[in-house]
Amino acid sequence: MDSLLDNKTFYLNDYVKIDFEGDKEAVKKLLQGQITSDIEESGSSFFQPSAICDVKGFVIADFLILNTEEMISIIIHNSLTACIKAELEPMLPFYKTSLKETKICCLGFIGNKKNVGIPISFLQTKVEVSLKIDYQEEKNAEYLNFNEWKLGNYLNGNIFLNDDFTKKYRPHELGFDKSRVSFNKGCFKGQEIIARVHYKSKKESKLKLNQTEEAPTEQKVIGEVLNYENQFYFYSLG
Repeated sequence: MDSLLDNKTFYLNDYVKIDFEGDKEAVKKLLQGQITSDIEESGSSFFQPSAICDVKGFVIADFLILNTEEMISIIIHNSLTACIKAELEPMLPFYKTSLKETKICCLGFIGNKKNVGIPISFLQTKVEVSLKIDYQEEKNAEYLNFNEWKLGNYLNGNIFLNDDFTKKYRPHELGFDKSRVSFNKGCFKGQEIIARVHYKSKKESKLKLNQTEEAPTEQKVIGEVLNYENQFYFYSLG
């Protein structure tokens, strides 16, 4: 595990950047009524974890928001772009907004020292995790085991999704209620059911990160099982 904490760089070729083009205030109004996080608390100095759910409160897609002076953008797994576009595109004309998918070089950094990228804002930070966006691939980046990038996020309580997991879990099952959901900002898609689970559910779902020498067989695994240095890491509901 100590080797994971060394500063490392990853070329995240499975992620894309989507820009919201149009008046920023209109974009903020659009997103505030759709996404789980509070867009008013996003900024340009960090990536804000967020998600979008269906009307039944199941997570459709998760992503990271960057709110710069020029525009609002999201970083999302490429397998989820069709999902989020299908949710947002019917409403875009009402806000005079359009989506632009940009080809970028997205670099991820993990380690225990401050990195050159923009940090991801997590509730807990056991490993420094950050991103850097560029429009040309950096030839000097050291592209290592992609499981290391995922594990660095797992240690921070963050489970990145892909299209294999869309509409299968509610935020509380993924720990998103702690890192990606605002219960103070008002209504958003699926908010009524998510709030009911949060405030009225008698059985609390406890997401647990497991480390074992053998692959799980009996536990209900949430997300992917990661294999790193002959150890298996996975989340389960305790």
